[in-house]
Amino acid sequence: MYAHEARLRAGSAAVDITPDHPVVMSGYGARDGRSTGVHDRLFATALILDDGAVTVCIASVDALNVSREFTHRVTAALSSRGVELDAIILAGTHTHAGPYLPARAIDVSPPLRADEDVSRTVEGIESDLVGAIERAFERRESAGIRLGHATEEGVQENRRAAGGVGGNVRMPQGPIDPDVTAVVVETASGDETILYNFACHPVCTTPGETVLSADWPGYARRRIEADRDGATVLFLNGAAGDINPSGLEPARSGSAVYEAMERVGSRVGDAVLRAVADATADDAPVLERTPIRCANRAVEFPVKRTPSLERIESRLDELEAQLEHLEERGDGVGYEKVNWDRRYAEELAAIAKWDVDALPNAIPYVEIGDLGVLGMPGEVHARHGLEFKERSRADTLVLAGYANDYVGYVPTLSALENGGYEVRTMKIAPEAIVEFRRAAFDLVSGDTRW
Repeated sequence: MYAHEARLRAGSAAVDITPDHPVVMSGYGARDGRSTGVHDRLFATALILDDGAVTVCIASVDALNVSREFTHRVTAALSSRGVELDAIILAGTHTHAGPYLPARAIDVSPPLRADEDVSRTVEGIESDLVGAIERAFERRESAGIRLGHATEEGVQENRRAAGGVGGNVRMPQGPIDPDVTAVVVETASGDETILYNFACHPVCTTPGETVLSADWPGYARRRIEADRDGATVLFLNGAAGDINPSGLEPARSGSAVYEAMERVGSRVGDAVLRAVADATADDAPVLERTPIRCANRAVEFPVKRTPSLERIESRLDELEAQLEHLEERGDGVGYEKVNWDRRYAEELAAIAKWDVDALPNAIPYVEIGDLGVLGMPGEVHARHGLEFKERSRADTLVLAGYANDYVGYVPTLSALENGGYEVRTMKIAPEAIVEFRRAAFDLVSGDTRW
């Protein structure tokens, strides 16, 4: 046997993707104009792993989302440069203070879509990301992988259990996933990459803040880098569709926004460092000669059915009349409630006009010994993630939300009965949830029972 056979190799790279000009921001529907500055830098980070036969890329960008088209353009550009991948899991960190990247399920939403040309921004981020992946590919050398875990229970809340966005969830309920996973990759020359996984919305920022920021993951990155000098840090958000940072003041602004980011990011960063200590303990196993397996499952996400456009527009007229009446009475509480109803009706009208009846996807999965990484193309609720982990054949399952595409919210079937923001703004039909779960269980456990 040749010495280089059956040996894992790895390489990583990070690149600053912060736009050098004002850009349309993504994450909230209430922002006017473009970004007005930069609070902290945005990054794209890539990790390449190969076993001599299979090559995979795991990458993330400090943005709300990516799209199917974005991912395809990145892989096509890499192929043209001689970087052939057997699998890619490319995820947005889901910061709500980053540049707008188009995706069908966002563009259809009247409050969220950008009507400006954002091609300059998108092309710049794609180019920087492709360059980072190419550098990671060129830096491959013999490596070992260690896995560690910690728990952080003090910075998350299930926002549906807390009443929901807009305070309109019936029978509020929902779990959190406090697991913090660290995948520590060390090369023969001593380069260290720390891929960490945690489920929590980066929404410490607010619609009123117009400076670019990675939100709390930016603070976590800096906390980890300060302790692990020279390490490349890659964050994959998990099944965070209904998970927010806890303790956020609704009326926060200015310095309070960034104090919240620092509080959450520092605590998550400390938890990651505990997980790294677990991974690098003397008795921790090292994956060095384990083959890489990768697979994907094609899933059609049917778009949800709506009432007729005529009926929706009639309802919008009724809501407009109610809003006028409530405004005249000075009823702020009633106005806010009806205004949410108007927003949902506008979403339904847009879907009724949509020329899309399904969002096709390929769910990616990578497995290396005790490690599994599942890509999920949207805002997957925490209960899904907990069940995937429970049934995973890999001891450590990393759940990469917002990966390779964005289909919007993927709530549980039981959540549909309780309404709320995530249910009312979801773009997919209930049967899409069933198909997604069937594909995910098949990939992580070989069992299609959902």
